[in-house]
Amino acid sequence: MENQVNIFLVDDHPIVRSGLKSLIERLGNYKIVAEYDDGEDIVNDHPFKVKPDLIIMDVFMPVMDGTETVKKLKELHVDTPILMLTLETNESKIINLFRLGIRGYIAKSSSAQVIKAAINDVLTTGYYHNEMLIKALSNDNKAEIDEKSIIMAQVTEREKEFLMLVCDEAEPTYEQIASKMGISKRTVDGYREALFEKFNIKSKVGLVLFAVKYGFVSYS
Repeated sequence: MENQVNIFLVDDHPIVRSGLKSLIERLGNYKIVAEYDDGEDIVNDHPFKVKPDLIIMDVFMPVMDGTETVKKLKELHVDTPILMLTLETNESKIINLFRLGIRGYIAKSSSAQVIKAAINDVLTTGYYHNEMLIKALSNDNKAEIDEKSIIMAQVTEREKEFLMLVCDEAEPTYEQIASKMGISKRTVDGYREALFEKFNIKSKVGLVLFAVKYGFVSYS
């Protein structure tokens, strides 16, 4: 029998939380083993009585929002993967959350199919982003290493440099990236479009997740 996946759910709206719990538990061998009204609740509950396999958390909450909660959990050395729920996709906010260590985000309006895909991807490949069609070949470590080698081989040195600048915490614009690389904005646009085309990426958020997932950059 498939092992039960223990999930913590953090959302300040009881009705939304109840609906999500009912939906998620119908999608697979998932069990919501703890629910919290806001970030402060989950932080104060640490150390947890049951170790979660996944934390699903709202970005916008009173008392302690998702961003602050992720920071606090990181300080407590909680290594459980976190999937964020959001009503709006503010690019800068989402990128910052990936820098802090979240593994994916989905809109609250997502279909059951998307929610299931997100949970499955985070648990099996480490990350979820609906722009990216790239999947880990299997759970085998060697296969994952081989996949990374294949991906790395498709990215040029200048594209790697571009990716590192895109992920810089100073959040430079594409014009500033061009200046730092000593090339034209048009050439930078070419690097971006080449990466978009090769890896089915459609946004700056997608570029950052791609760079993190495949080890081009890392955040401590």
